[in-house]
Amino acid sequence: MGGGFTARPVYSSVDRPHVLPGYDPSMSEPRIRAAVVRIVDRGETTTVIGPQLTRTFTGDSAELLRAVLEIHGRPVTRDELFAELGERAGGEVPAQPVDELVAMLVADGVLVAPRAPAPAAFAMPRRVVLAISGAIAAVDSPQLVRGLQALGCEVRIALSTTARRFVGVDALEALTHHAVWRGMWQRDARVPVPHINLAEWAELVLVAPASATTLARIATGDCSDLVSAIVCATRAPVVIVPSMNDAMYASPAVQANLDTLRAHGRWLVHPALGLEVAHRPEDRRPMFGPAPPASALVDIVRHLLAELAPRARLPHDAGEWERLWAGTPLDRLPWHAGDVDPALATALAARRGTLLDLGTGAGTVAIAAARRGFRVTATDVAPSALGRARERAGELPILFVLDDVTATRLDGRFDVAVDCGLLHCLPRDRWPAYAAAVSGLVPTGGSLLVVAHQPGVDMATHPVAAEELAALLPAFALVRATPSTLSRSPAHLFELERR
Repeated sequence: MGGGFTARPVYSSVDRPHVLPGYDPSMSEPRIRAAVVRIVDRGETTTVIGPQLTRTFTGDSAELLRAVLEIHGRPVTRDELFAELGERAGGEVPAQPVDELVAMLVADGVLVAPRAPAPAAFAMPRRVVLAISGAIAAVDSPQLVRGLQALGCEVRIALSTTARRFVGVDALEALTHHAVWRGMWQRDARVPVPHINLAEWAELVLVAPASATTLARIATGDCSDLVSAIVCATRAPVVIVPSMNDAMYASPAVQANLDTLRAHGRWLVHPALGLEVAHRPEDRRPMFGPAPPASALVDIVRHLLAELAPRARLPHDAGEWERLWAGTPLDRLPWHAGDVDPALATALAARRGTLLDLGTGAGTVAIAAARRGFRVTATDVAPSALGRARERAGELPILFVLDDVTATRLDGRFDVAVDCGLLHCLPRDRWPAYAAAVSGLVPTGGSLLVVAHQPGVDMATHPVAAEELAALLPAFALVRATPSTLSRSPAHLFELERR
């Protein structure tokens, strides 16, 4: 905002309070502008539309209002507000008009106490397939996608044949950064059979909105459409959001289909009060039948995902590992430990030289090794993990490198390579690439230390048996296997020597 202004008593054309409701000038807590306000400018006039009153400011009062709003774009205390207003005005600003104005803005919900950004509800992204059918409520799908993503969900989208009449594919793909699936025979090398691949990928299938035709298809097992085929093929919970005219909703056929879906164990969302857009705008009256708003559906999904036992799984790629490390405190990561296990500490004490820490995470192994005199290189696929490890390592001489061992770019040899929980997190089809990499990174006579869950541990990892590891790494000789723990679960420390 440019220029100075003269702070005069604030007058509103609608109301001028005699008290300062909800505002105590002696309080030092900061305030910030609310995320959404209802304020409009026209010429030299600014109007604040509050929950109970509409206040209109003109001239110097409007100029002061706009300055106060701009300053409160970040959290500021009363003293900070007056200091910046004084700089803009070129002198001391009288307290009364400013306090009166702030009182109005607090009362109208324009200035609020700052809140920390709400974290995603789930530490790891929950996989939701949003199946959209041909009802007018499909126009709200982009808002629903954004709400699910804010909740901490990774969203994939499938459209029925008629849904494309109501919602644009480009908008949905822009939001999800993934292809929108529109038919049974749509081809992609990564998703060769969409209705099966999406059904198996999902932790929850949300059919929203569900037209009367889609309800009938799902209830009768008619898989002629992508949406109904996904529902029939999935083992994940299915939430169905009917949306239609009130007469259609109340019809015997639709009610019979809803009864069938209840009997099948589907979650059915009750309709909301809305307007029938098939009627002329002047003839529309509220009626029950439309889908609830997106915010209500997000609340329902939040509840169900929190209540339903999640299927244990690991991040499947570098992007998911990054999201996990970027959004999860260390104390919520089940594998995080402040120091290495005693068995691994003993194995490190018997070795010297250069050390490669594979999948360093928060740097626990790298830090322990550097303190024992190793020259350490630590790798991970997640930049946020490396950032946390650097912060914890302080001044220790550790080289942190962004690298994926199954497609490594490292060019060097290390006397010791340590894998504390990496191998058992990799899909088994990537184990050969892992084996080739570590065989090239450890020279003859060097050591590979692998800590992995024992068979029988159910934590979504791939437990490793001694004979399996020996077959995977023929270039190494297994020296010993020592009982250990990882993520508070039984594990083995395998000590291998490069032949």
